[in-house]
Amino acid sequence: MNVLKTIFIGGPVGLAHALREAWIARRIRSTATLMDRERALHREHMAQLRAELDALCNRQVSSTARATSFWKGLS
Repeated sequence: MNVLKTIFIGGPVGLAHALREAWIARRIRSTATLMDRERALHREHMAQLRAELDALCNRQVSSTARATSFWKGLS
């Protein structure tokens, strides 16, 4: 019914405009979906990097503590 109404009111130009608007709306939805996927992937990757950074910081603290106790033991 919408297609017939569009043709009746706007003629072929109205139909072309409606098709273009539908195409643009579909592209917007598709782009939004892709952006959501990329955002989720980015968050996952950042969580992995933060975990790796935390592990490295913990190793550094542990190493510093061992070195401190070693030098205190010598004096």
